[in-house]
Amino acid sequence: MKKIYRRWYEKNRYLSAFMALMKDIPKEIQCEIAIDMILKESDYIDRNYTKIIKDVANFNPRDYKRWYDKNPNVHLALEMLRELDENQRIEILKEFCDRLIASSGINIDEQLGNEDL
Repeated sequence: MKKIYRRWYEKNRYLSAFMALMKDIPKEIQCEIAIDMILKESDYIDRNYTKIIKDVANFNPRDYKRWYDKNPNVHLALEMLRELDENQRIEILKEFCDRLIASSGINIDEQLGNEDL
């Protein structure tokens, strides 16, 4: 039997959906959201902003092949997301999910039949 390999974010359906939304929004908005995510994630991860800026500056997209590796901010935001514990990751997903949905053009009210959750 052939072993199926999944990326780290495909092991959780909510994280997988978050990544799919992130992948499909316009690149400029991806970058804006990524920067905000980096700022929020740095509160959880003990990294100072100088180190984060150096990580972005030293980034070489040719070293990577994933969709989110094309932009250093998106790459760093999603790699930092990977470093968080599950509770911290859930907080980030909650905080940024609405922005991703709005940026994707999905109308939640239409999808839910104008019902509140």
